[in-house]
Amino acid sequence: MFTADIPLKPPFSFERLLYRLQTHPDAQLRIEPEAGRMRRALRVGNRSHVVTFQFAGSTEQPLLTVSTEQDLTPAQQVELQKTVSHMVSAGVDLQPLYAMMEHDKHLQPLAAYFRGLKYLLIPDLFQAMIVNIIGQQLNLTFANTLTVRLLQFAGDSVTDQTGEEYLVFPTPEAVARLEVEQLRPLQFSQRKAEYIIDFARAVTDGRVELERLEQMTDEEVIEYLLPLRGIGRWTIECLLMFGLGRPDLLPVADIGLRNGMQLVYGLAEKPDQPQMLRIGESWMPWRSYVSLYIWEAVGAVRRGESAFAEMMKQKNPK
Repeated sequence: MFTADIPLKPPFSFERLLYRLQTHPDAQLRIEPEAGRMRRALRVGNRSHVVTFQFAGSTEQPLLTVSTEQDLTPAQQVELQKTVSHMVSAGVDLQPLYAMMEHDKHLQPLAAYFRGLKYLLIPDLFQAMIVNIIGQQLNLTFANTLTVRLLQFAGDSVTDQTGEEYLVFPTPEAVARLEVEQLRPLQFSQRKAEYIIDFARAVTDGRVELERLEQMTDEEVIEYLLPLRGIGRWTIECLLMFGLGRPDLLPVADIGLRNGMQLVYGLAEKPDQPQMLRIGESWMPWRSYVSLYIWEAVGAVRRGESAFAEMMKQKNPK
């Protein structure tokens, strides 16, 4: 067994993360809300391990302990701790974000209501890109359905000591071996199936080197991946945000962000892309995180959070 404490930069709210997961379910996670715990299979080296995330403390004094049922080599221990720290955005300091949001009367209530919310990142860049390709021009529910079907069809699984099974996302090699005809019965469109397999083959044959992306700037990543078939700017921006954890992206093609801006800023109509860019200028260099909080405003409405509805009512009285 291996156990380690992961330092978390406060504020960090496990409660707000749980709320977000209600509207952004993850089939690879097992969550025990009352225990402040979640479990997920992660690849460490060449092997998949069930990893337990145990959250404790408070938003202002958060604690996170990770553990595995199997022993890990020293190198694997370092790899796991690095992966988990990145995944939970452990080192992100939200105080400069909140200081900026304080100067915008529309964002100020979000900073207070969603305090401590950070990105839960996808720890595997290949998975992050495939998930984003799947999500192109689809609603969240159906995109999640397709992701789960791909997991079950082409992925692996690992069981813990109690016999519970955890899904492991397929490797680039596993997806590259697929044919379009195998994904069509899973309700993947012809084009989406082609794009997913094409990207996997680009990774396996070395045309795309995912390990290089961390050293690139945002624009360099966009220029590097944009020539690939079926991958547009929105898809790469989502990879930068949800995979690499870059803090200053503004995906103006995102419908959810457009709806959220209308809600938060009390606009009579949905903003067009030039207007979204103008509004987002004042969010720099935290546009990814303001986008997250605006997405969560839409999520809070969908979840029926009465406290949020009351806050918005007071903010925008009729």
